[in-house]
Amino acid sequence: MYYQIWNFFLKEDKYIYWKEKIKVNKNFDKVTWQKNIDFLSLVEQTFQLKSQLAETDSLEPFLKLARENGYNLTAEELGWFLVTRRQIWDLFDFAQKTPSLKEELLIAKEPQQFIDIAAENGYYFSVDELAWLLIDIKSSSDLVSINNSVGEILTVSSYGRIETGYWIWLAEHWGIVPPFCHRDKPSTFLCQNLNNPFLPDRCFLPKSYFNQRLMAIHN
Repeated sequence: MYYQIWNFFLKEDKYIYWKEKIKVNKNFDKVTWQKNIDFLSLVEQTFQLKSQLAETDSLEPFLKLARENGYNLTAEELGWFLVTRRQIWDLFDFAQKTPSLKEELLIAKEPQQFIDIAAENGYYFSVDELAWLLIDIKSSSDLVSINNSVGEILTVSSYGRIETGYWIWLAEHWGIVPPFCHRDKPSTFLCQNLNNPFLPDRCFLPKSYFNQRLMAIHN
């Protein structure tokens, strides 16, 4: 299944094509973003579906299987989600290897300035898309803490050991990422506005949060 995703969207020629396509077609929202996440989560949990997707040799049967399993995704929606996420991850990776760029991004006074710097370096995404990915990262149980060469605690993702703590903290400072994020939605809510992650009943700590903070305190 991962080969199909790479082959349809992320290998060099396809990536360039979709990157240009979504740059001029920004018609998708958080609902579409979450629909992609839910579909890929279902795939991870369903061996048969994962195997069926791995046997597809073109995009249309891949999307047909998604529809048959309750996810009416278009090529544009899936391409937007995958390529946008990769652009943000690629920026984080490049910044990690390029101290001058990392410093420039970290002193951005507002999120749009961050987005503009990213675009100047060939990475195109919106403030909302950055926030959605950072919330996904922060809510994930895949975050781990490591010590760098000077003993500083870094929050990193298992995605290639790319540092994420700096960007999460910066986004929290801007106010585009809530201070706490939850992994599992409660069955009932105190409020009616389900799209506001900053409200108290929307905020639950990920499993890794306490370990990260305790490690930072003890060190």
